[in-house]
Parts: sequence; C-alpha cells; structure tokens
Amino acid sequence: MKALDQVTAINQRHFELAVQEGRGALTSQAPTAGTALLLTAGLTVLGLRHRLAEFR
Repeated sequence: MKALDQVTAINQRHFELAVQEGRGALTSQAPTAGTALLLTAGLTVLGLRHRLAEFR
C-alpha cells in the first residue's frame, strides 16, 4: 500500500502541474481566439451584405 500511495502522490503532483499549465495557456489564448472569432464574423457579414441585399 505504501508503494501505491507513493505512485498516487507522484501522479497527483503531475496532474496538478498540468492543470496549472493548461490554465496559463487558456488565459493567454482565450482573448486572442475571441477576437479572431468576432473579426471573422464581422468580415463575413460585410462580405455577404451585398448578396443578402439582393433578396430584399
């Protein structure tokens, strides 16, 4: 049981480290991804505006 507890502790430390690294990456990429999404949606609307006007 002692060996199993040691392995579990090692795995828990690695898991916690991976979670911290993931959260760090998420906080730096989320604003960029959101901005890119809004820019893409805006350019799509501008590009389709002329075509959509034909249906009026």
